[in-house]
Amino acid sequence: MRRLRFLLAGAGIALFGLVVLAVSGVIDVAATVRPFALTEWLWHIGVRQSVTLRSLAVEMPPLDDPAMVRRAAGHYELVCATCHGSPARPPAEFARHLLPEPPQLVRRMDRWRPPARVFWTVKHGIRHTAMPAWPDQRRDDEVWDMAAFLRAMPDMTRDTYRALSGHGTADICARCHGADGEGGGSGLPRLDIQSPAYLAAALLAFRDGSRTSGIMRSIATGLDDARIAELAAEYGRQMASSAGPVGGRGAEIARHGIPDRKVPPCESCHGADARTDYPRLDGQDGDYLARQLRLFVRLGERRGGPHAAIMARAVAGLSEEEMEAVAAWYEGPVAGRAAPED
Repeated sequence: MRRLRFLLAGAGIALFGLVVLAVSGVIDVAATVRPFALTEWLWHIGVRQSVTLRSLAVEMPPLDDPAMVRRAAGHYELVCATCHGSPARPPAEFARHLLPEPPQLVRRMDRWRPPARVFWTVKHGIRHTAMPAWPDQRRDDEVWDMAAFLRAMPDMTRDTYRALSGHGTADICARCHGADGEGGGSGLPRLDIQSPAYLAAALLAFRDGSRTSGIMRSIATGLDDARIAELAAEYGRQMASSAGPVGGRGAEIARHGIPDRKVPPCESCHGADARTDYPRLDGQDGDYLARQLRLFVRLGERRGGPHAAIMARAVAGLSEEEMEAVAAWYEGPVAGRAAPED
């Protein structure tokens, strides 16, 4: 008991000393003054062990899909490269004066493993540093895309990085969606098949956070109403449908739904005669469509957007294979459709 009392007394004295040190103002918090080496070492050890412990429960999906790398590249160039650098440019000068200094990931990714640690850090950020959390905590799929990109980036050439990320492209939409909104493949959606009304509503929903996407929220928050209207008018051409009547499970569900499972026909809301505030699906990237359907299943109404509740109910009766079939059919003749029937 005496030893326990001594230990408690010692802990109390140490805690009191730390409080006095904190309130005294003796600690210099200026960013122009580097902390003591021991203090800095303890901080880095603490951060590393904290991330490692919390990433142990993270289940890692396969990260070898090139589409994942492509989807994250534009966001890295827009948001991350300024502090962390890239194969196309070094970090901005101001980043070198941050304490702690952001790591240059082209050279440091080999120290930032395994991928579960990368995922946890990108999703949650690091307190008391310039590393923020992912803008939308509901989109783990986007965070895994970024983890796959970061794993691949150190081996990229300058030209490969520029082609993937849109480095040097002034238009923020063109980086991922193509110069004319024709789509960038790899699960990135086409814009040119949509109406201006739908694109404007989508950007507004991304901006206020009611629709889920950390990537799109980072972009939309920098747009005022006037700029959103300009972009929607520029990219929203609502191109004519090229669909032809064909068979197959995807066509059947799109046209007739699955009545016994209360799955309505997709074409009733998304066909050529749909309302302008509903998205057109014909010609859309199939991987993107399948991903969105899975999000409605996983997140339900939390996926966001003005019609999330309707879509969550509509897709609840679809199997994974049926989602893939519908998405492939809508993508077009190359991916999902045979030639039109006579």
